[in-house]
Amino acid sequence: MIRETLNRTYPFNVFGTALHQPRAVAILLLCFAFSCLLFSLTAPLMTWVLMLGGCAIVARIAGLSALHSLPTTRTVNLLAVLAVFALTWFGFSIGLLDSMINLLTLACALKVMLVEKKRDFHLLICACLFLIGCGFISSLSVFAWFGYTGILVLLLFSTAIYHGAGAPTKKSITFVGVLILQASPIALLLFLLLPQLPPLWQMPTSKSTQTGLSDTVTPGDIASLATSSSLAFSATFESAAQVPDATSRYWRAMTLEHFDGKTWSISAKRKQAEQQLAYMGRPTPLSTMASKDTSYATAYELIVEPTSQTWLFALSPSAPDNRANSINVNSRFDFTLRANTPIASKKAFYLRYFPNEKITNGMGNFEAQLNLQMSKNGNEKTRAWGKRLAAQYTSPRDIANAIMREFQQGGFRYTLSPNAMPTDPIDRFLFEARAGFCAHYAGAMVYALRAANVPARMVTGYQGGSTLSDRVLQIRQYDAHAWVEVLIDNDWVRYDPTSAVAPSRLTLGLEEALEELGESRQSSVLERFGNAKFFTTLQNWFQQLDYSWSKWVLGFDNAAQTSMLEDLLGALSPQKMRVVFLSAIGLTALILALYFLPRRQTQAQTPSHRALLKAIKHIESKTKTVRGNKSLSAFRTDVSPQLNSEALVSFNQICEQFERENYASQSDNNDTKAKIKHDLRKLKKALQ
Repeated sequence: MIRETLNRTYPFNVFGTALHQPRAVAILLLCFAFSCLLFSLTAPLMTWVLMLGGCAIVARIAGLSALHSLPTTRTVNLLAVLAVFALTWFGFSIGLLDSMINLLTLACALKVMLVEKKRDFHLLICACLFLIGCGFISSLSVFAWFGYTGILVLLLFSTAIYHGAGAPTKKSITFVGVLILQASPIALLLFLLLPQLPPLWQMPTSKSTQTGLSDTVTPGDIASLATSSSLAFSATFESAAQVPDATSRYWRAMTLEHFDGKTWSISAKRKQAEQQLAYMGRPTPLSTMASKDTSYATAYELIVEPTSQTWLFALSPSAPDNRANSINVNSRFDFTLRANTPIASKKAFYLRYFPNEKITNGMGNFEAQLNLQMSKNGNEKTRAWGKRLAAQYTSPRDIANAIMREFQQGGFRYTLSPNAMPTDPIDRFLFEARAGFCAHYAGAMVYALRAANVPARMVTGYQGGSTLSDRVLQIRQYDAHAWVEVLIDNDWVRYDPTSAVAPSRLTLGLEEALEELGESRQSSVLERFGNAKFFTTLQNWFQQLDYSWSKWVLGFDNAAQTSMLEDLLGALSPQKMRVVFLSAIGLTALILALYFLPRRQTQAQTPSHRALLKAIKHIESKTKTVRGNKSLSAFRTDVSPQLNSEALVSFNQICEQFERENYASQSDNNDTKAKIKHDLRKLKKALQ
């Protein structure tokens, strides 16, 4: 009665008792590892899947206490049926890859509530290993590597406890640590020497886009990116002298040539023309430029974050160096770049920048006519203004400069939070609000130029970049930008209307420009707190660490491996590659053999045992009587008549000490060791 009352009053006493059982501790650690995986996969997992996983963990941990029972098999099966129906319903909207991750997470959550037998435990461990792989698909940063390595260690530790039969915790930790140390050289060897082969299957892509840019832009889209400090890509140059100055860092992504009155997008006619010219085999201007003398070109490397899209960001104009790229990159007639496959994970791309080359009109009259088209509905004031500019100025350059002067002198203001402009957005911006972000200015300028019969288009990408080191730039989402290209003398000339309103946006960056205007892009207390000097230094250190990881580990592709082997072996041939491959396999097999082949166990000898063996050797040499397989007592009986009294006393004392240590469990001490050495010296002297 008293025990039941205590259990009801103090349920944690019963729960604490369960934790003294090794299997209960192993299940608790497994639940903790699964909860860490749920936390790391919040992006691809749906909210109700996260909630179900959390409830499953709570139910299983509560089940470790004798006061709570686990859900029945019928209950779990009913949850499984409902979950499958829900996942089928929502799966079409999230893409195949995310659906598979959600399905695997659901299976783990339901199995957590029923884990009892050894088979259940092993299935959960294997499923969690697959979830770790899914996590690496969406995040390959060094911090993700540390986190998932920690979860892996936790899974190994729980397995060691589960099968440890009550072994001490220290012994389980040592066992797991030894396993990891043994696996490390093998992993490093295989990473460096085995061929970097492409996957044997096509990885399904998620429907969610990770990049902040899109192929359609409304004026508020780019402004919303100002609150995001996520890394978009890093650029590494060969020397500090090759890094472009701040005002030249225009990272081109897309040209938007179609405008429906509200939204700018890539023209469908452009796409069709690009496909036809590619089918005809006509070279793009960038490919022609790259085939010429490239001694003046600036080589640089981009490490691009996952975007699930094919477009690339590059200094304009830049041509791809596909000899070094693991994914082939194609150039377009509008001087943009596209990868052959969507960028689903961090990738390194190698490019060459031609700072002195112009962006030419690659399609002749087609491009000119395409970029004169405009919607005739709405924005009447802007169309009238464009006609007045065309009547007042005779050249496209003069018209563009007049619009730039209007932005500079007309009382326009640069802001992240302009008023909504649902109807006639160009007119409202130019003649009423006169306040907006880069997309407002670029869109208005392009529309006004087309109204003045001047071909123009909007270009989106990034502008600027923070310095990570003297030759490395990091470009973040808040560096997203839009500018204008005007067709002048058959060349596309860049105009940035933002520079007329907020020049510091180009020279100092977005944050400094907003600070001058009395605004801030920061949206949380934590970001403001992070401006402290200590946290800024810590943040820079983490950024440098993540960059080094991306460049040297994630960037170690087939091209980098080939370059490393050429430095070591010279020009590569099929014979040398076979030798490298077989050597890697052989070294791996040798390391595994050293780890796991049975070795002869040698028992450590005590000081008295070593002294006895030496004494017997001296006596055999003196008396010519070999011990062989005789017992110690029989040997003493045989040699006693042949030894003088002093030698016999010393030998008997050595034998007695040996028997006390090995059969009477008497431990060694310094006095005993000294006496044994003394008796051995006396024996040697007596036998002389």
